[in-house]
Amino acid sequence: MKDIFYKILIVCILCSGQNIRAQEEVSKTIEKSYEFTNAGELQLENKYGNIIINGWDQNEVQIIADIKVSKKEKEDAQELLARIKPFFTISGDFINIFSNIEEKSNSFFSRILNRANPFDFDKGNIQIDYKINLPINAEVQLTNKFGDIIISDWKGRLKVNLQHGDIWINNDLTNANIETKFGKLQAKSITYGNIELKNSELDLDTSEDLRITSSGSTINIDSVKNLEMYSSKDKATIRKLEKIQGELRFSNIRLEEIKENIDLTLDVADLWINEILKNDAHITIKQKSSELNINISNLSFDFNASLEQGLLRIPKSFVDIKTDVVDSKKKLRNITASYGLGKKGEFNITGKKGVIILKER
Repeated sequence: MKDIFYKILIVCILCSGQNIRAQEEVSKTIEKSYEFTNAGELQLENKYGNIIINGWDQNEVQIIADIKVSKKEKEDAQELLARIKPFFTISGDFINIFSNIEEKSNSFFSRILNRANPFDFDKGNIQIDYKINLPINAEVQLTNKFGDIIISDWKGRLKVNLQHGDIWINNDLTNANIETKFGKLQAKSITYGNIELKNSELDLDTSEDLRITSSGSTINIDSVKNLEMYSSKDKATIRKLEKIQGELRFSNIRLEEIKENIDLTLDVADLWINEILKNDAHITIKQKSSELNINISNLSFDFNASLEQGLLRIPKSFVDIKTDVVDSKKKLRNITASYGLGKKGEFNITGKKGVIILKER
């Protein structure tokens, strides 16, 4: 029986190998060049391939589209290749490029069949790659599915919608609006950024002003001054920041070092803060069924808490502690206290259930 099984397995492998070898590949390259300045805007909508953006010092845009198709029959591959026609719209300093894949036929019955089965090809058999050279400050808007984006030596305004692909930004950008699903964003510096993530990864070195809306993602940021964050089911580590505000739901957030202001709403989330630099920082946290672990060493503040149930742990160095039980059945109480010497900041916490731990080193 084993001999029969192995023989069948070998035959299957050989057959699959023959199928792989039987794939016929055809290709074509389309090149376009237009006058284009730093005041221009380029839009590109693509599927099934990669986009490379390079900046240069010429008042011209160069567009190179490399298209490859593979199928078992060469005639079928050539027929599909002929139906892939990038469409260019040019109006002054505005260029729009759309990777169009035409239907096999425009007849009535063909349109009905195409609605029932809109893809008469395997997307794995198509590769549509773009390489674009353009002035370094021109505006770029990219939409890409099932492919990557690579940006180098360019620093204009960027807008990206990317699905099932990764994006690498190899230089500093001033302004970027990026939405990515099921991919990874890796960037050096984005001065002003608006980033939306879904089931993705973010790896960013620095930012001045950043807004993140994310779900099911992993976030790593080295340094950011002002961060606005709306997070759901994420895991985030931020090493240095000055201010943070936003909402965290079912997320795990770790702040290694923050300078001053914190204004956060937590719902079933974990927040860990290793160090707060400014001794009179202003901290406001609203939480529900969440866990807070905050190092308060070297701070000075007036403490106010309104808590229903849950656990609060504070150091013995707190003074002037007063507790007012508002509702004993609900375990609702108001707590005031003072901590540290010198100019006072504020530490305000409201919440229901959860665990709040304020600790010293």
